[in-house]
Amino acid sequence: MKLLNRTSLYYMIFGIPILVLSGFVCYAIATEEIEESSDALLSDFNTQIKTFIFENDSVSLKVLTKDKEVSITRVKNSEVRRSFFSDTLVQNKQEGEYSENRMLTSFVKKGDKYLKIKIWRSMLESDQLIWGIFSSMITVLISLTLIFVIINLYISKVLWQPFYTVIDNLKGFNPNDRQSPAFKPSNIVEFNELNVSLDEMMKNMIADYGRQKKFTEHASHEIQTPLAVIKSKIDLLIQSENLGQSEARIIMSIDDACSKLIRINRSLLLLTKIENRQFKATDKVSFQKKVLGALSLFDDHIKSSHLDVVKNFEADFSIHANADLCLVLANNLIQNAIRHNIPGGKIIITMTTASLSIANTGLSTALDAATLYSRFNKNADLPDSVGLGLAIAREIAEASHLSLAYSYQEGLHVFSLKPN
Repeated sequence: MKLLNRTSLYYMIFGIPILVLSGFVCYAIATEEIEESSDALLSDFNTQIKTFIFENDSVSLKVLTKDKEVSITRVKNSEVRRSFFSDTLVQNKQEGEYSENRMLTSFVKKGDKYLKIKIWRSMLESDQLIWGIFSSMITVLISLTLIFVIINLYISKVLWQPFYTVIDNLKGFNPNDRQSPAFKPSNIVEFNELNVSLDEMMKNMIADYGRQKKFTEHASHEIQTPLAVIKSKIDLLIQSENLGQSEARIIMSIDDACSKLIRINRSLLLLTKIENRQFKATDKVSFQKKVLGALSLFDDHIKSSHLDVVKNFEADFSIHANADLCLVLANNLIQNAIRHNIPGGKIIITMTTASLSIANTGLSTALDAATLYSRFNKNADLPDSVGLGLAIAREIAEASHLSLAYSYQEGLHVFSLKPN
């Protein structure tokens, strides 16, 4: 949910209860005001009637009593009390319904007799008042919602536009391009400060990336050169005729260690380049060709382990990515299926337009998913492994916008590739 929408939602969440509470307050105030107004009118009317009584204006009294909102009756002295207001229901003979009325009851003495004066006035019915307030609240709520929508659209298009521009620049930023995006100046101070901070941060990232890239290349070159020299000297020693068996074994172990160092150096360099996104995706890659090439490359290992390779190719799995990286990915997954297999085991390769899965027999239990793709995580039974194959495969998959997933199904270790 966008920030503006969430803010508006909070306004609505807090605004509706406040609006309902305001409705009750308005109802109480309106009722009190109506009662006070009715009481004042009734008091004035009562004063006028008493004046007519004392002046013996029988004509005016008849006119008033004819409206059926005034009642004048003679009462005993014992029934006389102070004037009071009350609420009562009076039947409307035309509509046949009872309506709420405000009534003033007073007493007046004329000569030796006492008169009881009742004056009432119809009040606004409670249900009408409630409906009026409710309809007003609904109207206000709808109006506020429309206003919020209009304000959000305005803020989103005008005020927050520099922020969305910054987000687009961040999404398109790549330190490998060695150029930071140009931020447009804004008349809002906070956005200008954000632009300045991001510009400085990106320039530092580009500089750090350049230094790291150079260090990686130089370090790899400086390590690779002496390793190559050591390897060539060892090869010369192995070819010497004056070596004894013990010396030959020692030299062979040194040769194995040197070869392993060379593989580790190349793998770490490749990992660094992948993490820095130094490979650009420009080709449409066919994984069917890559897998078949990997099977051909490791054909001798497959035959020596007597592995049965089952190919279920329904269609070609192809993506837009770097061809060299996809070749390394296919080689690593096939090599992993061969190395961690059992003699006489199986490798089942299933391919569709939407996925590629490589399953192999091996350990009878599932692998630890938490450390499966960790660097230098290797099987103790395979001392020649450098433990970087699956780590490289995962990095290549992420760089190629693929998801690499592991599962253990029916005694098979399955690695699946799918587009994100």
